[in-house]
Amino acid sequence: MIQLTTSGEESRLTLHEGSGELGHISFRVLPKTSIAVAEHTRVSPEHQGKGIAAKLAASFFEHCQSEGLLVRPVCSYIVAYMERHPELEVLRAPEEA
Repeated sequence: MIQLTTSGEESRLTLHEGSGELGHISFRVLPKTSIAVAEHTRVSPEHQGKGIAAKLAASFFEHCQSEGLLVRPVCSYIVAYMERHPELEVLRAPEEA
């Protein structure tokens, strides 16, 4: 199950299995904007290579799209994910925003 938690400006999408966390994406929405800054993707070492990061990234982009957010990819995984999925370019925030 993927769960969204928010604390102030910081948000996290976390993938859980049973009582354990498999991985998460940390992001924040810039104040007074509709820009989500994807800061970090982490997958537990024992679960790497199983598509966990891709599931989290897909959920992150679905969340941003449903909330009307543009994405500023800072996290190297999210940058690479966007390169592999050119259809997501419509969600990329302009650099000057």
